[in-house]
Amino acid sequence: MELFIRQASLNDLARLNEIEQICFPPQEAASLKALESRLKVYGDSFLLAELDGVIIGFVNGSIIDDKVIHDEHYSDTSYHDPDGAYQSIFGLCMLPEYRKSGYASSLVKALTKSAEKAGRKGLTLCCKEEKIKYYEKLGFVSHGKSASEHGSAVWYNMILELNETV
Repeated sequence: MELFIRQASLNDLARLNEIEQICFPPQEAASLKALESRLKVYGDSFLLAELDGVIIGFVNGSIIDDKVIHDEHYSDTSYHDPDGAYQSIFGLCMLPEYRKSGYASSLVKALTKSAEKAGRKGLTLCCKEEKIKYYEKLGFVSHGKSASEHGSAVWYNMILELNETV
């Protein structure tokens, strides 16, 4: 089976919500309403992965001018700036049975390629400590603990610099 990556649409919303709820604890997961709003406002930055026509994971995040993600970015789509410098990643979700297959990395690489093509300065995300090494393998650099209190968890800022001359 070959992985197919495409832009998500509102028609995919129910499945994306199912996957979001499986991949994140309730206090961290985006709601159905939040996912719908994200798709409507920055659908260009919402990619999904399919195997044989079945959605198995996705990556999403808005375009922001900040080098790091702040808690308000997750819930308020008005912070999306189509001309912003950084592609954020709010969530990288892969169903458990497809993890450690390289599919999630393929999603991040596709979003990175899109950010490069758009002339962004980089990508930014917050992750838990146990995910730092994973993102470092994809070229992200840890910038220490984040001020984020999203979901009452401890987060770390990870940044992948692109287009250094921009």
